[in-house]
Amino acid sequence: MQLYKNFFKLIKANRFSIMLYTGIMIMFALCMIFSAPYQIDKNEESATEKSADYKNLGVIFRDNDNSELSKGIRAMLASYGDVEEDNDSSEESISDILYFSIADYFIEVPAGFQSKIDAGEETALNYNSHSQVSGKTFSFVNDVDGFVNVYRSYRAMGMDAKTAVEKSLEMSTSEVKFGVVTEKKDALHTNENEYALYMILLYFTYSALCILCCTVGASIISGNKKEIANRIGAAPVKPGQHTWVQMGGLMTFASALVLFFIIFSYLYAGSSDMMTKYGWAVVLNLITTAFYLCGFTLLVSNFNLSVSSLNLICNSMGLSMCFLCGIFVPFYILSSSVQQFAHILPFFWTGKVLNTIYAGSGMNYTCNAANIFSALGIQVLYGLAFVTIAIVIKKIKQGKAA
Repeated sequence: MQLYKNFFKLIKANRFSIMLYTGIMIMFALCMIFSAPYQIDKNEESATEKSADYKNLGVIFRDNDNSELSKGIRAMLASYGDVEEDNDSSEESISDILYFSIADYFIEVPAGFQSKIDAGEETALNYNSHSQVSGKTFSFVNDVDGFVNVYRSYRAMGMDAKTAVEKSLEMSTSEVKFGVVTEKKDALHTNENEYALYMILLYFTYSALCILCCTVGASIISGNKKEIANRIGAAPVKPGQHTWVQMGGLMTFASALVLFFIIFSYLYAGSSDMMTKYGWAVVLNLITTAFYLCGFTLLVSNFNLSVSSLNLICNSMGLSMCFLCGIFVPFYILSSSVQQFAHILPFFWTGKVLNTIYAGSGMNYTCNAANIFSALGIQVLYGLAFVTIAIVIKKIKQGKAA
Protein backbone atom coordinates (compact mmCIF):
# COMPACT_ATOMS: atom_id res chain seq x y z
CA MET A 1 0.00 0.00 0.00
CA GLN A 2 2.86 2.35 0.76
CA LEU A 3 4.31 1.81 -2.73
CA TYR A 4 0.89 2.53 -4.19
CA LYS A 5 0.64 5.82 -2.27
CA ASN A 6 4.17 6.73 -3.24
CA PHE A 7 3.29 6.15 -6.90
CA PHE A 8 0.55 8.78 -6.79
CA LYS A 9 2.81 11.20 -4.95
CA LEU A 10 5.16 11.00 -7.91
CA ILE A 11 2.22 11.58 -10.29
CA LYS A 12 1.20 14.65 -8.29
CA ALA A 13 4.63 16.10 -8.96
CA ASN A 14 3.77 16.00 -12.69
CA ARG A 15 0.37 17.65 -12.32
CA PHE A 16 1.33 20.47 -14.73
CA SER A 17 1.79 17.98 -17.57
CA ILE A 18 -1.51 16.31 -16.71
CA MET A 19 -3.29 19.68 -16.83
CA LEU A 20 -1.60 20.56 -20.12
CA TYR A 21 -2.60 17.39 -21.98
CA THR A 22 -6.05 17.37 -20.39
CA GLY A 23 -6.50 20.93 -21.68
CA ILE A 24 -5.45 19.84 -25.18
CA MET A 25 -7.92 16.96 -25.03
CA ILE A 26 -10.75 19.27 -23.96
CA MET A 27 -9.90 21.81 -26.68
CA PHE A 28 -10.07 19.11 -29.36
CA ALA A 29 -13.40 17.89 -28.01
CA LEU A 30 -14.80 21.43 -28.14
CA CYS A 31 -13.55 21.87 -31.70
CA MET A 32 -15.32 18.67 -32.74
CA ILE A 33 -18.53 19.66 -30.98
CA PHE A 34 -18.69 23.12 -32.58
CA SER A 35 -17.58 21.97 -36.05
CA ALA A 36 -19.90 18.94 -36.26
CA PRO A 37 -22.94 20.89 -37.63
CA TYR A 38 -20.81 22.38 -40.42
CA GLN A 39 -19.36 18.98 -41.26
CA ILE A 40 -22.86 17.56 -41.58
CA ASP A 41 -23.88 20.44 -43.86
CA LYS A 42 -20.83 19.72 -46.00
CA ASN A 43 -21.85 16.08 -46.28
CA GLU A 44 -25.35 17.09 -47.31
CA GLU A 45 -24.04 19.47 -49.97
CA SER A 46 -21.74 16.82 -51.42
CA ALA A 47 -24.47 14.17 -51.51
CA THR A 48 -26.11 15.51 -54.66
CA GLU A 49 -27.02 13.99 -57.96
CA LYS A 50 -24.11 12.67 -59.98
CA SER A 51 -23.44 10.18 -62.73
CA ALA A 52 -21.89 6.78 -62.10
CA ASP A 53 -19.97 5.14 -64.91
CA TYR A 54 -19.98 1.36 -64.65
CA LYS A 55 -17.20 0.79 -67.15
CA ASN A 56 -14.38 0.87 -64.60
CA LEU A 57 -15.72 -1.15 -61.70
CA GLY A 58 -13.60 -3.51 -59.66
CA VAL A 59 -15.56 -6.61 -58.67
CA ILE A 60 -14.54 -9.56 -56.50
CA PHE A 61 -16.48 -12.59 -57.73
CA ARG A 62 -17.01 -15.86 -55.88
CA ASP A 63 -18.66 -18.72 -57.77
CA ASN A 64 -20.01 -21.49 -55.56
CA ASP A 65 -22.32 -22.80 -58.30
CA ASN A 66 -20.05 -23.19 -61.35
CA SER A 67 -23.05 -23.23 -63.69
CA GLU A 68 -23.87 -21.67 -67.06
CA LEU A 69 -25.76 -18.91 -65.26
CA SER A 70 -22.91 -18.10 -62.87
CA LYS A 71 -20.48 -17.98 -65.80
CA GLY A 72 -22.88 -15.64 -67.58
CA ILE A 73 -23.01 -13.36 -64.54
CA ARG A 74 -19.22 -13.23 -64.53
CA ALA A 75 -19.17 -12.37 -68.24
CA MET A 76 -21.67 -9.57 -67.65
CA LEU A 77 -19.57 -8.16 -64.79
CA ALA A 78 -16.46 -8.31 -67.00
CA SER A 79 -18.19 -5.97 -69.45
CA TYR A 80 -18.44 -3.39 -66.66
CA GLY A 81 -14.86 -3.55 -65.38
CA ASP A 82 -12.25 -5.78 -63.81
CA VAL A 83 -13.39 -9.04 -62.24
CA GLU A 84 -11.20 -10.97 -59.83
CA GLU A 85 -12.20 -14.43 -58.66
CA ASP A 86 -11.72 -15.08 -54.95
CA ASN A 87 -12.88 -18.29 -53.30
CA ASP A 88 -10.66 -18.29 -50.22
CA SER A 89 -10.67 -14.91 -48.45
CA SER A 90 -12.58 -14.59 -45.20
CA GLU A 91 -15.48 -12.21 -44.68
CA GLU A 92 -13.15 -10.00 -42.66
CA SER A 93 -10.61 -9.78 -45.49
CA ILE A 94 -13.32 -8.99 -48.03
CA SER A 95 -14.63 -6.21 -45.79
CA ASP A 96 -11.15 -4.72 -45.52
CA ILE A 97 -10.63 -4.87 -49.29
CA LEU A 98 -13.92 -3.08 -49.92
CA TYR A 99 -13.31 -0.42 -47.29
CA PHE A 100 -9.82 0.27 -48.60
CA SER A 101 -11.42 0.76 -52.06
CA ILE A 102 -9.20 -1.94 -53.54
CA ALA A 103 -12.45 -3.25 -55.08
CA ASP A 104 -15.93 -1.74 -55.45
CA TYR A 105 -18.13 -4.80 -55.04
CA PHE A 106 -18.13 -8.36 -53.80
CA ILE A 107 -20.62 -10.71 -55.46
CA GLU A 108 -21.08 -14.34 -54.42
CA VAL A 109 -23.13 -16.91 -56.33
CA PRO A 110 -24.52 -19.43 -53.82
CA ALA A 111 -24.38 -23.15 -54.51
CA GLY A 112 -27.36 -24.46 -56.46
CA PHE A 113 -28.22 -20.98 -57.73
CA GLN A 114 -29.05 -21.96 -61.33
CA SER A 115 -31.01 -25.05 -60.35
CA LYS A 116 -33.20 -22.99 -58.03
CA ILE A 117 -33.74 -20.34 -60.71
CA ASP A 118 -34.67 -23.04 -63.23
CA ALA A 119 -37.07 -24.58 -60.73
CA GLY A 120 -38.73 -21.21 -60.08
CA GLU A 121 -37.61 -21.12 -56.47
CA GLU A 122 -36.67 -17.96 -54.58
CA THR A 123 -32.92 -17.35 -54.32
CA ALA A 124 -30.58 -14.37 -54.54
CA LEU A 125 -26.98 -13.39 -55.10
CA ASN A 126 -24.95 -12.16 -52.13
CA TYR A 127 -23.77 -8.58 -52.57
CA ASN A 128 -21.35 -6.48 -50.55
CA SER A 129 -19.99 -3.00 -51.16
CA HIS A 130 -18.07 -0.25 -49.37
CA SER A 131 -20.99 2.05 -50.19
CA GLN A 132 -24.08 -0.02 -49.59
CA VAL A 133 -26.25 3.02 -48.92
CA SER A 134 -25.60 4.78 -52.23
CA GLY A 135 -27.85 4.93 -55.27
CA LYS A 136 -24.93 3.64 -57.33
CA THR A 137 -25.05 0.38 -55.41
CA PHE A 138 -28.80 0.02 -55.82
CA SER A 139 -28.60 0.70 -59.56
CA PHE A 140 -25.76 -1.77 -60.07
CA VAL A 141 -27.51 -4.49 -58.07
CA ASN A 142 -30.69 -3.93 -60.09
CA ASP A 143 -28.71 -4.36 -63.32
CA VAL A 144 -27.27 -7.70 -62.20
CA ASP A 145 -30.62 -8.88 -60.85
CA GLY A 146 -32.17 -7.79 -64.13
CA PHE A 147 -29.79 -10.07 -66.01
CA VAL A 148 -30.86 -13.00 -63.83
CA ASN A 149 -34.55 -12.19 -64.39
CA VAL A 150 -34.04 -12.04 -68.17
CA TYR A 151 -32.36 -15.47 -67.98
CA ARG A 152 -35.31 -16.75 -65.93
CA SER A 153 -37.74 -15.53 -68.61
CA TYR A 154 -35.81 -17.21 -71.44
CA ARG A 155 -35.73 -20.47 -69.51
CA ALA A 156 -39.49 -20.22 -68.99
CA MET A 157 -39.80 -19.93 -72.78
CA GLY A 158 -38.10 -23.33 -73.15
CA MET A 159 -34.54 -22.33 -74.06
CA ASP A 160 -31.65 -24.36 -72.71
CA ALA A 161 -29.38 -22.77 -70.10
CA LYS A 162 -26.50 -21.93 -72.46
CA THR A 163 -28.73 -20.25 -75.05
CA ALA A 164 -30.65 -18.36 -72.34
CA VAL A 165 -27.38 -16.99 -70.95
CA GLU A 166 -26.20 -15.88 -74.42
CA LYS A 167 -29.49 -14.12 -75.14
CA SER A 168 -29.46 -12.46 -71.69
CA LEU A 169 -25.93 -11.17 -72.27
CA GLU A 170 -26.94 -9.67 -75.60
CA MET A 171 -29.76 -7.75 -73.97
CA SER A 172 -27.92 -6.72 -70.80
CA THR A 173 -24.71 -5.47 -72.39
CA SER A 174 -26.61 -3.34 -74.87
CA GLU A 175 -28.71 -1.54 -72.32
CA VAL A 176 -27.32 0.10 -69.18
CA LYS A 177 -23.80 1.50 -69.20
CA PHE A 178 -24.23 4.11 -66.52
CA GLY A 179 -26.77 5.26 -64.00
CA VAL A 180 -27.82 8.49 -62.36
CA VAL A 181 -27.22 8.39 -58.64
CA THR A 182 -28.73 10.44 -55.88
CA GLU A 183 -27.22 9.91 -52.45
CA LYS A 184 -29.39 11.02 -49.58
CA LYS A 185 -28.13 12.93 -46.59
CA ASP A 186 -29.84 10.51 -44.22
CA ALA A 187 -27.17 7.94 -45.11
CA LEU A 188 -24.38 10.17 -43.81
CA HIS A 189 -23.71 11.65 -40.35
CA THR A 190 -27.30 12.54 -39.55
CA ASN A 191 -26.71 13.28 -35.88
CA GLU A 192 -24.18 16.00 -35.13
CA ASN A 193 -23.69 14.84 -31.54
CA GLU A 194 -23.03 11.29 -32.75
CA TYR A 195 -20.50 12.49 -35.32
CA ALA A 196 -18.68 14.70 -32.80
CA LEU A 197 -18.58 11.87 -30.24
CA TYR A 198 -17.27 9.47 -32.90
CA MET A 199 -14.34 11.83 -33.63
CA ILE A 200 -13.67 12.45 -29.93
CA LEU A 201 -13.55 8.71 -29.21
CA LEU A 202 -11.18 8.20 -32.13
CA TYR A 203 -8.93 10.91 -30.70
CA PHE A 204 -9.01 9.16 -27.30
CA THR A 205 -6.17 6.91 -28.51
CA TYR A 206 -3.76 9.81 -28.93
CA SER A 207 -4.88 11.93 -25.98
CA ALA A 208 -4.81 8.97 -23.56
CA LEU A 209 -1.38 7.92 -24.84
CA CYS A 210 0.01 11.39 -24.20
CA ILE A 211 -1.51 11.66 -20.74
CA LEU A 212 -0.38 8.19 -19.66
CA CYS A 213 3.09 8.23 -21.22
CA CYS A 214 4.15 11.84 -20.79
CA THR A 215 2.78 12.25 -17.27
CA VAL A 216 2.33 8.88 -15.55
CA GLY A 217 5.22 7.36 -17.49
CA ALA A 218 7.44 10.25 -16.44
CA SER A 219 6.47 9.55 -12.82
CA ILE A 220 7.45 5.88 -13.19
CA ILE A 221 10.81 6.88 -14.65
CA SER A 222 11.31 9.21 -11.69
CA GLY A 223 10.55 6.31 -9.33
CA ASN A 224 13.15 4.20 -11.13
CA LYS A 225 15.94 6.69 -10.43
CA LYS A 226 18.76 5.32 -8.33
CA GLU A 227 18.13 7.28 -5.13
CA ILE A 228 14.40 6.47 -5.07
CA ALA A 229 14.92 2.89 -6.20
CA ASN A 230 17.41 2.37 -3.36
CA ARG A 231 14.85 3.50 -0.80
CA ILE A 232 12.26 1.16 -2.24
CA GLY A 233 14.84 -1.63 -2.36
CA ALA A 234 15.46 -1.16 1.36
CA ALA A 235 11.79 -1.76 2.10
CA PRO A 236 10.48 -5.30 2.79
CA VAL A 237 8.97 -5.55 -0.71
CA LYS A 238 9.74 -8.08 -3.39
CA PRO A 239 11.35 -6.51 -6.50
CA GLY A 240 8.65 -7.86 -8.80
CA GLN A 241 5.93 -6.29 -6.69
CA HIS A 242 7.17 -2.84 -7.64
CA THR A 243 6.29 -3.50 -11.30
CA TRP A 244 2.79 -4.68 -10.45
CA VAL A 245 2.25 -1.61 -8.27
CA GLN A 246 3.24 0.58 -11.23
CA MET A 247 0.82 -1.25 -13.51
CA GLY A 248 -1.89 -1.01 -10.87
CA GLY A 249 -1.31 2.72 -10.55
CA LEU A 250 -1.45 3.10 -14.32
CA MET A 251 -4.72 1.17 -14.51
CA THR A 252 -6.19 3.25 -11.68
CA PHE A 253 -5.31 6.47 -13.48
CA ALA A 254 -6.56 5.08 -16.81
CA SER A 255 -9.82 3.92 -15.17
CA ALA A 256 -10.56 7.47 -14.09
CA LEU A 257 -9.92 8.64 -17.66
CA VAL A 258 -12.15 5.92 -19.14
CA LEU A 259 -14.91 6.66 -16.61
CA PHE A 260 -14.83 10.32 -17.62
CA PHE A 261 -15.22 9.43 -21.32
CA ILE A 262 -18.04 6.98 -20.59
CA ILE A 263 -20.01 9.55 -18.59
CA PHE A 264 -19.38 12.21 -21.23
CA SER A 265 -20.46 9.86 -24.05
CA TYR A 266 -23.81 9.09 -22.45
CA LEU A 267 -24.48 12.66 -21.34
CA TYR A 268 -23.57 14.19 -24.70
CA ALA A 269 -24.87 11.62 -27.19
CA GLY A 270 -26.74 9.06 -25.14
CA SER A 271 -29.78 9.20 -27.45
CA SER A 272 -27.77 8.58 -30.64
CA ASP A 273 -27.91 5.24 -32.46
CA MET A 274 -24.26 4.60 -31.72
CA MET A 275 -24.80 4.76 -27.96
CA THR A 276 -28.29 3.23 -27.71
CA LYS A 277 -27.42 0.23 -29.90
CA TYR A 278 -23.69 -0.20 -29.35
CA GLY A 279 -22.91 1.66 -26.15
CA TRP A 280 -21.58 -1.58 -24.68
CA ALA A 281 -19.02 -1.79 -27.52
CA VAL A 282 -17.97 1.83 -26.96
CA VAL A 283 -17.37 1.12 -23.27
CA LEU A 284 -15.43 -2.09 -23.92
CA ASN A 285 -13.36 -0.36 -26.60
CA LEU A 286 -12.38 2.39 -24.17
CA ILE A 287 -11.36 -0.22 -21.58
CA THR A 288 -9.27 -2.36 -23.95
CA THR A 289 -7.63 0.71 -25.49
CA ALA A 290 -6.70 2.01 -22.04
CA PHE A 291 -5.31 -1.43 -21.14
CA TYR A 292 -2.84 -1.68 -24.01
CA LEU A 293 -1.87 1.99 -23.57
CA CYS A 294 -1.06 1.22 -19.92
CA GLY A 295 1.02 -1.75 -21.02
CA PHE A 296 2.86 0.37 -23.57
CA THR A 297 3.52 3.06 -20.96
CA LEU A 298 4.88 0.46 -18.54
CA LEU A 299 7.16 -0.84 -21.29
CA VAL A 300 8.53 2.57 -22.31
CA SER A 301 9.08 3.62 -18.68
CA ASN A 302 11.51 0.73 -18.19
CA PHE A 303 14.11 2.66 -20.15
CA ASN A 304 16.16 5.42 -18.56
CA LEU A 305 14.73 8.26 -20.65
CA SER A 306 14.69 11.95 -19.95
CA VAL A 307 11.35 13.75 -19.90
CA SER A 308 12.05 15.40 -23.26
CA SER A 309 13.00 12.05 -24.84
CA LEU A 310 9.86 10.44 -23.43
CA ASN A 311 7.69 13.24 -24.84
CA LEU A 312 9.39 12.91 -28.23
CA ILE A 313 8.90 9.14 -28.40
CA CYS A 314 5.26 9.19 -27.26
CA ASN A 315 4.20 12.06 -29.49
CA SER A 316 6.02 10.76 -32.57
CA MET A 317 4.66 7.23 -32.13
CA GLY A 318 1.17 8.47 -31.29
CA LEU A 319 0.99 10.85 -34.25
CA SER A 320 2.45 8.24 -36.61
CA MET A 321 -0.12 5.62 -35.62
CA CYS A 322 -2.94 8.17 -35.85
CA PHE A 323 -2.02 9.01 -39.44
CA LEU A 324 -1.31 5.42 -40.46
CA CYS A 325 -4.45 3.97 -38.87
CA GLY A 326 -7.02 6.45 -40.17
CA ILE A 327 -7.51 8.40 -36.94
CA PHE A 328 -6.47 11.81 -38.31
CA VAL A 329 -6.98 11.18 -42.05
CA PRO A 330 -9.49 9.07 -44.01
CA PHE A 331 -8.19 5.55 -44.40
CA TYR A 332 -9.12 5.25 -48.06
CA ILE A 333 -6.64 7.94 -49.19
CA LEU A 334 -3.70 5.86 -47.93
CA SER A 335 -1.86 3.49 -50.23
CA SER A 336 -2.69 -0.23 -50.06
CA SER A 337 0.75 -1.02 -48.58
CA VAL A 338 0.21 1.48 -45.76
CA GLN A 339 -3.28 0.11 -45.18
CA GLN A 340 -1.94 -3.41 -44.85
CA PHE A 341 0.85 -2.24 -42.52
CA ALA A 342 -1.71 -0.55 -40.28
CA HIS A 343 -3.09 -3.95 -39.26
CA ILE A 344 -0.05 -4.57 -37.06
CA LEU A 345 -0.61 -1.33 -35.11
CA PRO A 346 -2.92 -1.30 -32.07
CA PHE A 347 -4.59 2.02 -33.01
CA PHE A 348 -6.05 0.32 -36.11
CA TRP A 349 -8.10 -2.08 -33.98
CA THR A 350 -9.41 0.69 -31.75
CA GLY A 351 -10.50 2.64 -34.81
CA LYS A 352 -11.96 -0.47 -36.39
CA VAL A 353 -14.38 -1.04 -33.52
CA LEU A 354 -15.57 2.57 -33.69
CA ASN A 355 -15.87 2.52 -37.47
CA THR A 356 -17.77 -0.75 -37.28
CA ILE A 357 -20.43 0.57 -34.94
CA TYR A 358 -20.66 4.11 -36.26
CA ALA A 359 -23.66 4.55 -38.53
CA GLY A 360 -22.77 6.10 -41.89
CA SER A 361 -19.02 5.96 -41.32
CA GLY A 362 -18.33 4.44 -44.72
CA MET A 363 -17.00 1.23 -43.23
CA ASN A 364 -18.56 -1.95 -44.52
CA TYR A 365 -17.59 -4.33 -41.72
CA THR A 366 -20.44 -6.62 -40.80
CA CYS A 367 -21.62 -5.19 -37.51
CA ASN A 368 -21.93 -8.26 -35.35
CA ALA A 369 -20.61 -9.22 -31.96
CA ALA A 370 -18.02 -11.64 -33.39
CA ASN A 371 -16.24 -8.95 -35.41
CA ILE A 372 -16.34 -6.46 -32.55
CA PHE A 373 -15.03 -8.94 -29.97
CA SER A 374 -12.26 -10.11 -32.28
CA ALA A 375 -10.96 -6.52 -32.55
CA LEU A 376 -11.29 -6.07 -28.78
CA GLY A 377 -9.45 -9.34 -28.20
CA ILE A 378 -6.54 -8.23 -30.37
CA GLN A 379 -6.26 -5.06 -28.29
CA VAL A 380 -6.10 -7.16 -25.11
CA LEU A 381 -3.35 -9.27 -26.67
CA TYR A 382 -1.36 -6.13 -27.41
CA GLY A 383 -1.72 -5.08 -23.78
CA LEU A 384 -0.62 -8.48 -22.47
CA ALA A 385 2.36 -8.48 -24.83
CA PHE A 386 3.47 -5.02 -23.68
CA VAL A 387 3.14 -5.96 -19.98
CA THR A 388 5.01 -9.26 -20.47
CA ILE A 389 7.88 -7.58 -22.30
CA ALA A 390 8.06 -4.88 -19.63
CA ILE A 391 8.28 -7.50 -16.85
CA VAL A 392 11.00 -9.42 -18.69
CA ILE A 393 13.05 -6.26 -19.23
CA LYS A 394 12.59 -5.33 -15.57
CA LYS A 395 13.84 -8.73 -14.39
CA ILE A 396 16.82 -8.58 -16.72
CA LYS A 397 17.76 -5.16 -15.38
CA GLN A 398 17.35 -6.35 -11.78
CA GLY A 399 19.56 -9.36 -12.52
CA LYS A 400 22.30 -7.16 -13.93
CA ALA A 401 22.02 -4.82 -10.96
CA ALA A 402 22.47 -7.75 -8.58
